[in-house]
Amino acid sequence: MVVNYKKSMIKSYFNDIEKDYLVRYADEDKPLGTGGGLSLLKGQITSTFFLTNCDVLIDADFGDLYDFHQKNGNLITMVCAFKHLTIPYGVIELGSEGEIKGVTEKPEMNFLTNTGVYVVEPRVIDELREGEAVGFPDIMERYRHAGEKVGVYPVSESSWMDMGQLEELENMRRKMEEQNI
Repeated sequence: MVVNYKKSMIKSYFNDIEKDYLVRYADEDKPLGTGGGLSLLKGQITSTFFLTNCDVLIDADFGDLYDFHQKNGNLITMVCAFKHLTIPYGVIELGSEGEIKGVTEKPEMNFLTNTGVYVVEPRVIDELREGEAVGFPDIMERYRHAGEKVGVYPVSESSWMDMGQLEELENMRRKMEEQNI
């Protein structure tokens, strides 16, 4: 586990709970971003692995996700959630001189969003520049632009829980209570 922010609290939690697995820590001396911290794991990861942000939960079959990644021959597979958004206002399209070119009342958008969960081949760690602060989406873009295979594993909007914002934390807490988790 790569740790930096609140690492003492995180280590204390995992060291105090009863568990049937081993947790090893890689301490970032300075923030290296969601991807840069992986460089601390060079030489330690030798097989396909799951990478996840610490503030998300995905209700998905990780065996199916792994199989999808392997079957498709991806270097990286990003788990993306379907998202539907209705903007509750009229949206204005402006011309180059400030004139109104169009008005769309309460437009709806459907898109995929990054959940912060990935399946990654160990080569990605081996090729990271040590000490470089970089986000994992930037790493994916480098590989994509280099012609490497970066895939998407879609999940439903309801299967992705993000606690990065207070409102989302409350939604996650409510979902977990409803499901007796």
